Amino acid sequence: MGPPLRPHAEACAAYRRLLRGCAGPVLLLGVTPELADIAPRVVAVDRAYPLIAGVWPGNTSRRRAVNGNWLTLPFANGSFAAVVGDGALNSVDHPAGQRRVYDEAARVLRPGGRAVFRVYAAPRRCESIAQVRDDLMAGGIGSFHAFKWRLAMALVARDKNPNICVRTIYDSFINEFPRRDLIARAAGWDAADIDTIELYRDSTEVYSFPKTEQFESIVPASFANVRFAESGRYELAERCPLLSMDLRS
Repeated sequence: MGPPLRPHAEACAAYRRLLRGCAGPVLLLGVTPELADIAPRVVAVDRAYPLIAGVWPGNTSRRRAVNGNWLTLPFANGSFAAVVGDGALNSVDHPAGQRRVYDEAARVLRPGGRAVFRVYAAPRRCESIAQVRDDLMAGGIGSFHAFKWRLAMALVARDKNPNICVRTIYDSFINEFPRRDLIARAAGWDAADIDTIELYRDSTEVYSFPKTEQFESIVPASFANVRFAESGRYELAERCPLLSMDLRS
């Protein structure tokens, strides 16, 4: 997997800029290896043992990963100076799941602590599936991973619902883009990258792709200084801003 599904080096630099001044341990939602050393002390939490075993770069004196649920974090109140998550808010439904992530972040943060989430935000005026197809066949999409998110966002725009079953993304790809050999030639993608769509075939997960204002509208009153920042200039970065907020003291 590559950007935008994984954080580009530019995004990692943007995280570090936003975390300046946050002295103390940082909680990482997920085991994103690019963020394992985002601060001098990092604790990562993920509910999937296979991800911890297969993706996390290993525990050291400065970082460790634990098994747990983001919606019921296994930490005491006020344990962290910052909470970060890369795509974490998109891995739960909107608005209920995202509200619970915000609330748990507020609970485990120290007063004045900061939460920073890179989010995948659907544009206000989203393209159609046909427009995505046209751009793809014209060689206008750089990576299959950017294509997947553009397809997913076109689907939520069509259905007027920010939530989408991961299996629906797979089904749409199979129905709308049946010739993988033609896609590979038109886009210049490796067949192995295209075949990563098979990971979605039997998934029961629900992803969400709200607009930026939908992410912001449900931030609890316990947070202040809510703002979005650019995460870089990589492909689809304009749809992957960093949502930053500070817990009120």
